[in-house]
Amino acid sequence: MSTVSSQPTTGSNTAVPATSVRRRTWAAYTAAWLAGIFAAISVYWALGGMIGINTVGGDIAAMAKSGTVTAFLMAWGAAVMKAAGVVFALALVQRWGRVFPRWLMLGAGWLAAVVLTAYGVINVALEFVVTVGIMAVPNGADLYALHWHLWLWDPLFAVWGILLAIALVHYRTNPQR
Repeated sequence: MSTVSSQPTTGSNTAVPATSVRRRTWAAYTAAWLAGIFAAISVYWALGGMIGINTVGGDIAAMAKSGTVTAFLMAWGAAVMKAAGVVFALALVQRWGRVFPRWLMLGAGWLAAVVLTAYGVINVALEFVVTVGIMAVPNGADLYALHWHLWLWDPLFAVWGILLAIALVHYRTNPQR
């Protein structure tokens, strides 16, 4: 068995088995990867890209197409927040992440995990009840974007939040932090 460790042990020169490290880091790396994909898409839209902009729907897509300053700022704001999600997830498993106080990492992390998961799950539930006809389609609803949110965007936000929660459990129980 390999004994390569991406994190040093405390107080000894004993290496941690690589499989143990992978068990503790997979969720953080996957959350970082997903946040990076989201950030790249937001950067693309912030730079004026139009492919897929209709999938976000309504006023946001219309503003982006017209090139308003508000749409520009919203896209860059979203890109920055998602890029911060990459950095945060990596900070949970990288040595440089130790510069942040543990209480801050856990508090901010759990807040983000709950918000991301709730956002995704609540939106999927609402979109589903509209799609199957349990609830009336709201006036002016963009059904094209609604389906994209139901089947892609919002489930991915929920997955991102769940991955972050798993990474936080690993972070909390990691005796090397």
